[in-house]
Amino acid sequence: MGITIKEIAEMAGVHRSTVDKVLHNRPGVSDPVRQKIQKILDECNYHANPVGKALKMQEKKLKVEVLLLEVDARSVLKKGIEEELKKYDMFQVETEYITLEYSDVESQTAALEKLKNDKAAGIIMCPINSPRVVKKIDECAEEGIPVITINTDIKGSQRLCFIGQDGFKAGRIAGRLMGEFLHGKGKVAVFTSDSDEYQSFPFGTREGGFRELVSGQYPDIEILPNIYTHENPQTIRREMRRLCEEEADLAGIFITCGGVSAVGDILKEYERKDLKLICYETYPEILELLKKGIVTATIDSEIEEQGRKALEVLMEYLIYGKKPEKRHLYSEIKILLRESL
Repeated sequence: MGITIKEIAEMAGVHRSTVDKVLHNRPGVSDPVRQKIQKILDECNYHANPVGKALKMQEKKLKVEVLLLEVDARSVLKKGIEEELKKYDMFQVETEYITLEYSDVESQTAALEKLKNDKAAGIIMCPINSPRVVKKIDECAEEGIPVITINTDIKGSQRLCFIGQDGFKAGRIAGRLMGEFLHGKGKVAVFTSDSDEYQSFPFGTREGGFRELVSGQYPDIEILPNIYTHENPQTIRREMRRLCEEEADLAGIFITCGGVSAVGDILKEYERKDLKLICYETYPEILELLKKGIVTATIDSEIEEQGRKALEVLMEYLIYGKKPEKRHLYSEIKILLRESL
């Protein structure tokens, strides 16, 4: 017979409720005591009864909060979460979706503060990369509320894990494609979401990976200064018209974020099928532009699967106390050309 919680409490010289708090990562235990108990748990190879815990969790209401940004990925992420949720119909799971404007740090921090005070069971979110958001994520974690970042990551936070694309690697792949499509020469425009102040992590690393590879491998390709869009279609169309009128020798376009359909609209308007356009994802409008030869290549990050995986990881943690194997769970990177369709 395995060791019991009562016996672990006696070995540590604490009440069994203190051991329970450590097992479920709840607050109210000092770091030295937590470390002492965890050491005993590890030495005794203690594992909670997963079946018993799951049965107990069926009686408990779980409110999962989902903070998404008003970007192209929002509806696809939600679809993945909803599909995965069907597998947990034996549990009392309630999901609440909150959609915020891109780069609205004030609203995101306020939302996290409210969810912390409301004692949410867990949070899935697309974070804005701000120290204020990091602080609120850390406060939620300290209150025993697990936070999973999805599609976009954030530096230095105590989030449980990140689920999404390895942005830097995906940026390098885009750089290689652009270099080969342009035969190593030409002028390239880069559309990205926002400036460094609130740069969402994968968007920044996509651009970083792209610029690093192109500058190192294709020195005759000129990369123009970033065009910051905040994923606003009006901004994107305005900037794309400006490029068509002012950069007659433009050869390529790299889009790190959403808004591809808006770029496509202007390219069709100016009949610029000569440009090599590389973007991300497989939304229907992007696949249609790929079929028409306006998009040259798109790099899929499996956004729906990201949503599905985020809920799966969160539920495994809430029900069984199972932590993800890694703090970065990267989605598969797939390259699609017109011939792929």
